[in-house]
Amino acid sequence: MNSNEGIQVSVYTRWHQWSVPLAFALAAGSFMLVVFNRGPMGLAAGLALLGLLVPPLIAYKGFPTRNAVRVTADGLEFSRRSSVAFADLSSWGTDDYLKLVRAGLPTLLVSAVDLPSRERLLREFEQALAAWQKRQPAGTQAARRTHFYGSTAGRLVGLGITALGAGSAIMALNLREPSISLAIVGGLGALFGLAMLFGRRG
Repeated sequence: MNSNEGIQVSVYTRWHQWSVPLAFALAAGSFMLVVFNRGPMGLAAGLALLGLLVPPLIAYKGFPTRNAVRVTADGLEFSRRSSVAFADLSSWGTDDYLKLVRAGLPTLLVSAVDLPSRERLLREFEQALAAWQKRQPAGTQAARRTHFYGSTAGRLVGLGITALGAGSAIMALNLREPSISLAIVGGLGALFGLAMLFGRRG
């Protein structure tokens, strides 16, 4: 692929990223609310399913993410959103996405459509950023690289999701009419949380 061609990516914001743990929290919360009030199991299951599906659907379908990006000497140029200048970056990371943090502006999470594109994006980004930083005056503060997995914030989020998922699964199995499907949903949520809790820096 020609280096001048854009790399096909999806560009997410924090709203997209947080829609997944929010969905698990809404599903567990709505389920427990109905059960604690002795409501019908059908209603509890329906609300839990809605809570699980609605936030991601709103985030990903309501705010399309498809884009093409070119790495330039001074930043990233996107086909469907404003460019991101290296000078605006306060930090960046590569845990699951290329994370671009800018003071006072939305954090962007740039995900390539496949592994070769991801490797190309990260390679070109790191090389261009390093070259740009070398051209800056002495004493200019460089954007720092950060990691989410293995960080305190990542572990706390993972712990919270694990607790919600496990609690929902246990409650679903201890009802007068145990709900296997909801227990599975809770168990999947707990596994997702455990992955974040014990995640390590890439």
